[in-house]
Amino acid sequence: MNNRLDGMIIRGFEQAPSEPCLWWRGEWWSRGALDEMVSECENNLEKSGFGTGHKLALIMPNSPLLLASCIAAWRLGGSVVPVNPQLKYPPLPDYLGSVGVFAAIVSAEIGGIAERIAEAGIPCATAKLGDSIPPFEGRDAGAAADPDVAAMFHTSGVEGIVKAVPVTHVNIITLLSSILEAIPSLNEDDIILNAIPNYHSLGFVIGGILPLAAGMPQVLVSSFTPPKNTLYAIRTAGVTIIPAVPVMLSILLGGERNVTPMSKVKLLFYGGGTLMPGIAERAREIFGVTPLPGYGLTEESSVLAVTPSDDAMKPGTSGRILSCFDAKVICEDGSPAEFNSEGRLWIRGEAVTAGYYEAPGVTSERFRDGWFDTQDIVRVDDEGYITIVSPALDVITSGGMTVYAGEIEAMFERHPQVAQAAVIGVPGGKRGETPRAYVVLKEGGGVKPRELISFGRAHLPNYKAPRSVRILPELPTDNLGRVLKHELRNL
Repeated sequence: MNNRLDGMIIRGFEQAPSEPCLWWRGEWWSRGALDEMVSECENNLEKSGFGTGHKLALIMPNSPLLLASCIAAWRLGGSVVPVNPQLKYPPLPDYLGSVGVFAAIVSAEIGGIAERIAEAGIPCATAKLGDSIPPFEGRDAGAAADPDVAAMFHTSGVEGIVKAVPVTHVNIITLLSSILEAIPSLNEDDIILNAIPNYHSLGFVIGGILPLAAGMPQVLVSSFTPPKNTLYAIRTAGVTIIPAVPVMLSILLGGERNVTPMSKVKLLFYGGGTLMPGIAERAREIFGVTPLPGYGLTEESSVLAVTPSDDAMKPGTSGRILSCFDAKVICEDGSPAEFNSEGRLWIRGEAVTAGYYEAPGVTSERFRDGWFDTQDIVRVDDEGYITIVSPALDVITSGGMTVYAGEIEAMFERHPQVAQAAVIGVPGGKRGETPRAYVVLKEGGGVKPRELISFGRAHLPNYKAPRSVRILPELPTDNLGRVLKHELRNL
């Protein structure tokens, strides 16, 4: 097995340079055209002093520039650090400094960021999303890092603790091979939508790198908003495979009316949470397919489980664990859980990162003897299908009893006036913790907190029922729509 992504990708470019590679802003680019862009980026990076073990920050939306910069950096033995362009200042330059980037490439469409990064002493160049990296002067960022690392992702999870996750070429290649094995219907004739932000591991690996490495064309959109632009791209470019996250599907399908059904989509995968009510039905109406759930984490290169087809879907599960992973479920007392019994999920395999960047404390907590603690409470059946009960951070101990926030949230979201709910544990005297619910109402909803408390008591045991409910206009979320519960604790 080739152990470098750049080698796999460039070989595909050289074997069929005239084949379509990516659709961008209404036009198809050939593999040869992207290869030329890669060569120009590589040439200017090399002139800047970029080389083996250096890290290049990429602060930009999905684009040809992002993909070409990645391949160019890899060809020179370096790695990339995709960064959310909306990351606030001053944390942005602080983060770039903490991971020791050689320089940052910033989209010219983003105003003000490049100057602030440069003021912090980090070399910064700007470029248009359809152009290559311009000439610039880099810096000595200290000792060279591991040349086997392909990308480093910024993650804080829902708990708000910032971590940097280095993912190697072998991690990603192993994962891609396992995905293609698990979903045999994927082939070179498919056209993949690349709309999930590529600063996130799921968007980067599945939307951007999978089609490049497997020789599939991709349809690049810089953002899945406004939805009409993305729906136009899907239809016009003939997308057949849609990777998505729930918030993306809600935006694409929840607000757009009078959308003509599309017949070319054959698979729609989603991960990163549950679908809002009505979205699955709307997806079947517009795309003609059922959304297929999956599950994954940045620490294992983005995807851990997939549902390969409609026929293979098990209601309530998040798919089948991929063959490249070993998994074990551990009970609270440390004993192995039986099939379909609840416990904490640990995984290992060649797609799992070795640890967090320069964070020995948290690494030792989560990585033990080759196993990674996902912190998720799950059930796994005898066929490897996984059901997410609750993230471990969402486990509440109330009166000595274990309470899963996800169960309470699902109960509230069955209320006819509730659009979304999030539950946390708050100190509750002798009870230890008590559940508190934060609720967003549907348009026109007028239910009062006391009525929701009564609703909870009518549907849950006493120790699980929230004593307080707060109604909010919206829940704090990250860019993928995941609720940031550490922010709820500050409300």
